[in-house]
Amino acid sequence: MKKAMILWSILLIVTAQVGKSFNYDTIKHSPSLEFTDCFLEDCSSFFYVSRIQFAHLIVPEDYENPDGRLLKLAFVIIKSANGNPEQDPVIHLSGGPGGKSISVNRIKAFANHPFSQNRDIILMDFRGIGFSEPAFCPELQEEMLIIAAQNLSSNEATEITLKHFSDCFVKLKADGINLSKYNSSTVVQDLERLRIALGIGLWNLWGISYGTRVAQTYLRDFPESVRCAIMDSPVPMGYAMWGEQTKTYQKSLTAFFDACKVSPECRDAFPNLEERFYNAMHSLKEKPLTFKHKNAPDGFVHYNFYNIHLIIYQLIYMPEFYPALPWLIKGIENRNKYIFENITPGVEDRTLNYSDAMFVTVLKYDNGLILSDYYSEPDDTLHGALNYFDNVILMMKQIDFIAQDSLEALPVFSEKPSLILVGSLDPITPPFYAHILKQSLSNSFLFEFPGRGHGLTRDTECAKKIASDFLNNPYSEPDAHCITEMEMHPIQWVTKMHYNPRIATLAQQMFIKKQWHLLGGATLLFLTFMISIIAALINLLRKNRKSAIPPIRTRNIISRFSALFAILLLSGLGWFIVKTGNENSPLLLMGLIKEATP
Repeated sequence: MKKAMILWSILLIVTAQVGKSFNYDTIKHSPSLEFTDCFLEDCSSFFYVSRIQFAHLIVPEDYENPDGRLLKLAFVIIKSANGNPEQDPVIHLSGGPGGKSISVNRIKAFANHPFSQNRDIILMDFRGIGFSEPAFCPELQEEMLIIAAQNLSSNEATEITLKHFSDCFVKLKADGINLSKYNSSTVVQDLERLRIALGIGLWNLWGISYGTRVAQTYLRDFPESVRCAIMDSPVPMGYAMWGEQTKTYQKSLTAFFDACKVSPECRDAFPNLEERFYNAMHSLKEKPLTFKHKNAPDGFVHYNFYNIHLIIYQLIYMPEFYPALPWLIKGIENRNKYIFENITPGVEDRTLNYSDAMFVTVLKYDNGLILSDYYSEPDDTLHGALNYFDNVILMMKQIDFIAQDSLEALPVFSEKPSLILVGSLDPITPPFYAHILKQSLSNSFLFEFPGRGHGLTRDTECAKKIASDFLNNPYSEPDAHCITEMEMHPIQWVTKMHYNPRIATLAQQMFIKKQWHLLGGATLLFLTFMISIIAALINLLRKNRKSAIPPIRTRNIISRFSALFAILLLSGLGWFIVKTGNENSPLLLMGLIKEATP
């Protein structure tokens, strides 16, 4: 393997003209690179197109057999806002495993990220994911949605899930795909080849979630290529984390409810919130929440104990959702189906843009030798709550066609400057994971953020600032004064709101799905009113104007006032929708900010 990698490196050094500084325009004809036009679903929204470059990297599926199957991997370069950037760009390492790195929203966000002020940011969809080859059973994602829509028992869901996974792997093997070559160890070889092909001397690793696992592997295999590493919501190598997701979920829930208990405003507004949550969730075992959905197998979505626990588990990733979570619990208590009708499009989008097949494949190679022995008793409150992860572990144990390396079960020790960031309420990579990782990174700084969840450098301003300071000077401890300020109010509770989940349905129809019959109706109403006003003004200005007979005049006045009232009502509703979205967008799932209450 190492000999093959050396040969690839020599070839790329010759073809890419490696130097201390680099210019992407001079390497567009490298045999391993294909620069191309935008390959996203929607390229029309980029107003800074000149800063974005789209390309593919050609790599062998198996580096020990470079003449075998070749893969085309998609990557994007977001050029720095600074016309004279530093020569050590940032490579973003996405999570999952199985999560896409390249998307319209992410490119927009990263183009405005503090990291992009002085450095280019590179995004790459790892092999088998997103826009990169090969396609890893995209039809499996549709099947996962069908499973989630049905009111299945835990055993039924497990049986069907394992069958779909097995069918997927049979298909992949029949297509000649070597499943032992889809893992973090091979991904870092792809990354190293990309670095060399782009003529980059050193770059900075920016791993989020499982991307930190890739970052550690890169530090192990190619330390000489790294300037520094940012480990956001880390997964420590050498620790048996897979299988204990229910335990870490429980810790996160407990921390959330404790935060409410110590806050007078939350405690008074939502008394006994923890008890109410578990009672409401338990009721779903007997009677799931059911609502119509055109794409569901029987025309209905059935959200039961397992489905809603998985949704809440993922919502706790996002700190912006914490103020809305008590209201969501209230909705479960009241069996308000409209809230989950509003949430479902997001669930579908997240599922369809993920690769569960890649998730299991990578986990088997990377972690199959060190699975957690944690087991929840049948009478535990959360027993079986995360049935999805239970099924993943069962599938991993059944796989016997993926070769494994004991090296992947060991921690990585590195002296490279590293920054470790973790949220206090993170349900999948809790704070103690960060402390485990710190033990093996001797030159590292660790910061824990109160009242925050998963993926801090994406949307937490304090984390962005600390990470940017570290990136600019990785050998000095960043100023963390902003964390002290966060400790004063870790969660901004919302204790009053205009509770009406149907408003979100209207907002989604008008502003997201762009239902033109609704927008057209509002526009027609406005135009009718304006034409009526203009006609009245013209009539007033005419010298020989005719006075309308009293009944008609009264009708016209009433019509104009009615139209004006309707316009003001719709305008006010639209204004409150926008204001709620700006202040706390998750609240739109349940209603509007309190100022909208009459």
